[in-house]
Amino acid sequence: MVIRYSYLVIGLMIVISVLSNIPDLVFFNKNISPELRVWIKQHTIKWGTTGFFSYSISPHPDYILHKLGHIVLFGFLGIALYWAMNRSVPKAVMVITIFALIDEFHQGFTLGRSSRFGDVVLDVTAAVGFILIASKRQPKTGKAD
Repeated sequence: MVIRYSYLVIGLMIVISVLSNIPDLVFFNKNISPELRVWIKQHTIKWGTTGFFSYSISPHPDYILHKLGHIVLFGFLGIALYWAMNRSVPKAVMVITIFALIDEFHQGFTLGRSSRFGDVVLDVTAAVGFILIASKRQPKTGKAD
């Protein structure tokens, strides 16, 4: 059973790596009206200007979609790692942290993409959250009375 989860881990890591390698990954930028662009700019919060430790929070649809992608993909990767590592939370968290760091480093070399420490934090937090939810859901092993 652990081997089956290992295949899932590898598959999710490949999907994440492929998505991180897509240059200028944008979905909505051309479809946003000038008025909405102004509103988005007014409601975007930024820390720093550029670099690994800068970050922003934005109501832009692309931003929201990217962050949801981080949460869902790294969340399920966290669960798959947890199952593949015989339900060891520390091992799963260690591997997810290393993978998130490598993925962000790799993304920093992709045209039109950036590498942010905040995304590593988001990835690990999502994975830990999903792992905790999965670990609380104990399979029923006894028979009903």
